Amino acid sequence: MVGIQRIIDKYVGYLIIVILLVFRILRKKRSGRRKFLVIKLWALGDSILTLSLIKGIRESFKESNIDVLLRTKVKDVYECYQVDHIYNLDSPADLMKLVSKYRYYDVVFDCEPYLNLSAILAFFLGNERIGFSNQFRSRLYTKTTGFSKQQHMIQNYLDMLRSLGLQYDTQNLERLSVSGFDKTKVDNYLSRSTQGKTIVGITPGVAESSKNRMWYEERFAELADRIIDYLDCDVIFIDSPDNKKIMDGVIALMKQKPVNTLGIFTLRETFHLISKCTVFISNDTGPMHIAAAQGCRTIGLFGPNTPVLWGPYGTGNIAIYKTLLKPAIQNDKGIFREGDREGYMGGISVDDVFEAVKECLGTINKY
Repeated sequence: MVGIQRIIDKYVGYLIIVILLVFRILRKKRSGRRKFLVIKLWALGDSILTLSLIKGIRESFKESNIDVLLRTKVKDVYECYQVDHIYNLDSPADLMKLVSKYRYYDVVFDCEPYLNLSAILAFFLGNERIGFSNQFRSRLYTKTTGFSKQQHMIQNYLDMLRSLGLQYDTQNLERLSVSGFDKTKVDNYLSRSTQGKTIVGITPGVAESSKNRMWYEERFAELADRIIDYLDCDVIFIDSPDNKKIMDGVIALMKQKPVNTLGIFTLRETFHLISKCTVFISNDTGPMHIAAAQGCRTIGLFGPNTPVLWGPYGTGNIAIYKTLLKPAIQNDKGIFREGDREGYMGGISVDDVFEAVKECLGTINKY
């Protein structure tokens, strides 16, 4: 399904952009920079990185109104952060509301790396439109910034704000807030299911694209056993229900008994669950960025993508990257090559990750 949507976006979107280029000189009179829209349609982890841009807008424009245009999969991220209004592209009612908002926003930030759809929406909704340069869709923007692979994605998003002549930076991700009910459910579960020890969280799976980002099930199993045996920690597995087969495979290979939370919690509850972990280990996927945002010492395992661009952002976090292959993922071009899992992830040993866990915990080698 995701692949079909990308194909439609690429070819149908291209034709729509050609038509819109004829009308790009049409602008409403700008009333200032008070009304802002952030467009982020895909990718849970990437959505978390855009929260720093939203904070930067809020701090730079004190009386600003900041809305977000998204799709359902990432809605919880923005509902757990301070934005003024959310429009869901999957909601017919929201789509009807957007029809009446031609050039309503003073500034639209298109945070999608390559989608034509997001640029088309930005063109319709914003007087000023800021997005990434060097793409055909870039012609629809009034300002562009580079998609640099030599800096973290956080900085690429903040460059959009800097294009307005502002200086803003951050050293940490923005924390996600959840309700008291969500917290209570998680806390009660942990009191029943863990032994009150230091909690180490693990996500062994990845999202639907680029499965070559995934470390090996047997190595996750050996790592979890070592953490329980030698570091005397509780190990909790946290992942999407879509990865049930992967999770079951890892746990079946273990000698010790971890806590398996698969299918128990909503995404919002999972935000709080991850915040209870002292250390979090993950492939290059959404929960890694959630963990970094929630203040965990985060260890990210990388292969097809580079940690320079996507590593767990923040002080004390660790990215392990041992491939010699060229990146298989080019986010700014919508390229997500599969294959050669061994070449990308095989170089990371259990020892590599275990030593990183010990470093994060500040423990003494018990071997």
